[in-house]
This record gives sequence, C-alpha cells and structure tokens, in this order.
Amino acid sequence: MTTLSDPTLASVVELIYGDQSKFHSLEGLLLGADLKRPEYEVPLWVNADSYWGRLVTPVYGARLAALNGDAEADRALLSLVELTVERFLQGELLERKHLPIWVGELRSELLADGYRLKIGRVGNGLQEAAVRCRLKPTAELPVRLTERLAVLGTELELRGQQTPLDHLRAAARHYEKGRIPACEKRLRAALEHLTAYAAGTKDMDSTRNVRHLVDTGRLDIPAAARFLYDLRSMTDKDPHPHRTRADAARFRLQLTVIRATTLLTRLDL
Repeated sequence: MTTLSDPTLASVVELIYGDQSKFHSLEGLLLGADLKRPEYEVPLWVNADSYWGRLVTPVYGARLAALNGDAEADRALLSLVELTVERFLQGELLERKHLPIWVGELRSELLADGYRLKIGRVGNGLQEAAVRCRLKPTAELPVRLTERLAVLGTELELRGQQTPLDHLRAAARHYEKGRIPACEKRLRAALEHLTAYAAGTKDMDSTRNVRHLVDTGRLDIPAAARFLYDLRSMTDKDPHPHRTRADAARFRLQLTVIRATTLLTRLDL
C-alpha cells in the first residue's frame, strides 16, 4: 500500500496533537484534507468527542479505506501530511540545517512508504511566501509494497499459478523502469488470470468469472462490483486524475495485491 504506513500516520497525528495551537480548527484541517466523510467514522476505543478522538478516528478510517483500494482515501491521507507540514513550517527557515528534527524523521518514514518530501515556498514577493509541501513518488517501489508483492508471488508459486506470477513480476519490472502502460497491461492480465483461476474456469471473460464468484457465494455483490470496476479501469489512461501517472500506476500495483489476496482467500471457502 503504498498508502501511508501506520508509523508515518502516527508521527503526523502525534505532531498535530502535540501542538494543537497550530490548528485553531481541527475540523478545518480535516475538511481541507477531505477527511470529514461519514464513511471514515469507524468505532475506536477513544473518546470520540475529544480532540484526539476527532483527529485519529477519521485518519484511521481513511487508512482502512485506502488499504481496501479507495483512491480518494489514499489521497486524503497524503493531503493531511502536506497540510500539516505546511502549517508547522510556516515562519521557519527551510534550509536543512534549520529544519526541526521531526522533519528528518518524517522524511525517512515517507521514503520507506515510497514518497519524497518536497518543501518550498510560493508567493508574490510582496509578503512572506507561504510554505508549500508536496509528496512525490520515488522511482522505486516502497519497502512494504515490495514485501507484499514477494509474499503474493510466493503464494502464486505454491499454487502453481505461473502465468499470473509472471505477469505480476513483469509489471513490477516495468514500473521500476518507468514503462507505465506496459506495467498497467501486465497488472490487468495478472488479475484476469487470477479471476479465472478463482472461478475454476479457463474462460478469460472477467465479467462471467466475477458473476460466477457471486453465484458461488465467494464474493458478495458490493465486493464483486468494486472488483470488476477496478479491473475494467486497470488500463484507463488516467483513472486517478489527482495523481501523477507513476503514482497512479503504483496505486494499481497496490490495488492488484489487495484484489489478488482477496481472490486467493475466497478460493478456499
């Protein structure tokens, strides 16, 4: 997932909670990051009315949604980091030697997640320029996604599924070399073959295979609809317009791991 990891998000929410004066309106921050959505209000063992509860609940809910392939939730978490860094560095010197210690720590955590922290200033020169923070995807796959791909590859190998395994490995190689269209094509092929395998057919018609998974009780209608939608959009030129093309491709890699893992889990039901 290339969605932000638990350690990274924990650092950000603890930074916000540790200096609440930076955000006079917590709701304003959450609205700015598009985290004020009812679907992110998951039950947690915290006081939902406290500052901590109002902060951590939507962040945790968005992380769960992102792990399930929700691109908007993933983007909201990236926006939370960017907005937080901008607010905390406003009025600070941006030379590396003057930056607070937490910036270096957060930068390292983000690199492990596959993002480079870019900090600069924007303004018209008539007043102090505002701080601007952007998270840019690195050229390499994040450590955690690499591990998940390796685990999935091992399972496919044990199941004797060489064709989807080859497609998945090729997709990762294409991504590393910046061949995005080829990466997306291989990801779709991997999922199509895995869908046929899960359905127990040799038919490459994914719609029929997904319908068969519904008919046999291995996928419910909402999960099947989401899966089929993702599969059909796998090679769209720009299904996630808020992302760079490389970032969108990496999200599709993450999405493929999620969907493939779900299929293989349901296979044995």
